[in-house]
Amino acid sequence: MRSREIVSTCGICGDLVRSLVGAHWNPGKRALRAYEDMQAHLNTHSFAELLRFEIRQDLEQVPEEQRASIIRDIYRGLLGTFSDGVYRLDPYDGAAAYAIEDALASANAYGLWLTANRCGDPHCSQHSRF
Repeated sequence: MRSREIVSTCGICGDLVRSLVGAHWNPGKRALRAYEDMQAHLNTHSFAELLRFEIRQDLEQVPEEQRASIIRDIYRGLLGTFSDGVYRLDPYDGAAAYAIEDALASANAYGLWLTANRCGDPHCSQHSRF
């Protein structure tokens, strides 16, 4: 039996994914084989890689002026919960990366601390001017 090769590129890592299909197969069967081979390749990637790829694909369709707020909302959803009108970070993500004593000990560390603790909205009064 003669076969053909369909070559697809992974959108995450750029590797080539090769699919062998029969020369007499109909287009639907060839497409299904290529899809299955790509899915098998995607299973070699971590969940985090897959999630970042999916988010990037969806954000390309969002108008640029809305991207910052949508990204903020996505990460807020991943890092905490909103209940009873109050947003709370999950315990792990709510822990400070720097102690206040460390942050106040140097201007560079203080700048990092300010940046890490602001909300991200450029119009917010918490916006650091450091």
